[in-house]
Parts: sequence; structure tokens; C-alpha cells
Amino acid sequence: MKYIFTLTTIFVLGLSNFCLAQDSESVLSDINDQMEIIDSYTEFETFFLDPEEFLDKMADHGAELNGYYEHERLKKMVRKVGTRTADLVTTFYFWNDQLIYVNYKQNPYVESRGSGGQRIMDYSNTYTKYESKHFFNSGEEIQKREIGSALPEITLEEEFIDYASKMKALLDNKFYNRATYEALQGKWAYIQNTEDYIIFEGTIRFNFYDGRFANRLKTRIEDNVLVCFFPMDDRIYRYKIEDINENILALRDLSSDEEFVYAKIE
Repeated sequence: MKYIFTLTTIFVLGLSNFCLAQDSESVLSDINDQMEIIDSYTEFETFFLDPEEFLDKMADHGAELNGYYEHERLKKMVRKVGTRTADLVTTFYFWNDQLIYVNYKQNPYVESRGSGGQRIMDYSNTYTKYESKHFFNSGEEIQKREIGSALPEITLEEEFIDYASKMKALLDNKFYNRATYEALQGKWAYIQNTEDYIIFEGTIRFNFYDGRFANRLKTRIEDNVLVCFFPMDDRIYRYKIEDINENILALRDLSSDEEFVYAKIE
């Protein structure tokens, strides 16, 4: 009887593992099919974030983040960050607003020697030294594949899910409120004191008082409310957009109920 029980247990465990393996292969196959569909799109609507919009500190050799929309939904996101020694290129794929795949590459700059023996870095010429492929299902990583050797001076990224969610939120905010952001762009002078003015570049708001730079804030728009916040601070300011056109911007501070009216000057 004990022998039969042991065989039964082994059989059940084996069958369970087999089923899990089959399910995993099925999910991976679905992900590859979804990626193929996304890559087949030919009419993406592309939106981007400037480095100031998604980085807390500037990159050594530039940075960019592009989002690719089809049917009003983010399908793919490509981020490139230039470090001191390499370009880090990360591609994110989304299906039904869920992260399904991440491809991460470390692309070192090609190095040569000058006539005097000094190192010369060609920042326009790179090669892939390390690549990792990450597959996700229902908010969990189900498989990871690595190719090559990672650069020792660069910390490998591991937490892709939270980061992808954060960047997607930034892109979606800019995409779905694109008409308002387009209207905000430029320089606006406070009508009660024209030496006080604000400048909008992308989703960044720059404040100037008495003609001098004061600070910069990131912004997002929620139900016609302009939310302004410091990148590394808990302070948040909310302004109802009372009016905006090619000449006038009227904002009402939701904490003090004070209204600020600006005139477009550039």
C-alpha cells in the first residue's frame, strides 16, 4: 500500500510539473505572438518624454524615452540612456496595458587610441555586449534569458514592473492631455507683475520671480487640474485650469482659492 501511495504521489507531482511547464510554454508563445503583432503596426502615434521629464539627474551622454501608441493605447516604449561608457537601451512591450516583455541591452561605445595614445570614445558607434530578455505574465516575471557579459561598472536593472508602470503613467498623461499641454507651451507673464513668469517645456514648469529662475516642477493633468510637484519632494500644488487660450492662462490654486492670470508673451 505504501509503495502504491508513493508511486501515486510521484505521478501526481510529475503530472503537475508537466502541466505547469505546458502552461508556461503556452504563455510564452502568446507573448511572442503579441510582440509580433505590435511590431507589425505601421501607423504608430509616437510621443516622447524629454530627459528632464523622466530622469531625476541628467545622463552623461543624453537620454530619450519614446512611447508608441496604436488605437489610443501604449504598445511599446523605448528608453535610451547614455552613461559614461555605454548606451543602455531598454524596450518595453505592453498588451492590454500590462507589461509583457522587456529587452535590456548594454551597448558600450567603440574605443580607439589617438596618435598620442589617449583613449578616444566614439559615442555614435556601439555594439551589444550584454542583453537580457524578460517575460511577464499577470505582473510577475516568468522567464529571463541572458546573452553575453554585463559591464561591471553598471548596475543591472531588475525591477522593471514598477519602473514600466511609472513611465507608462508619465507618457499616458502627456498623450491623453496632449491638447492641453500643447496650449500650455511657452512663456506666460503674471499680469500683476510681469517680472514674475512661468515657462512650460513639455511637462516641466519653470518658475521665475523678479526675472530670476526660482525652481522647476514636474506636472501632470488630472481632470482639468494642473498638478505641480518637485521631483524629489513631497510638496504638491494643484491648480484648476479655469481658462486657457492663445493669449490667457487662468489658474486657481485649489488650496487657497487664489486665482493667477497669465498673459502669453512667447
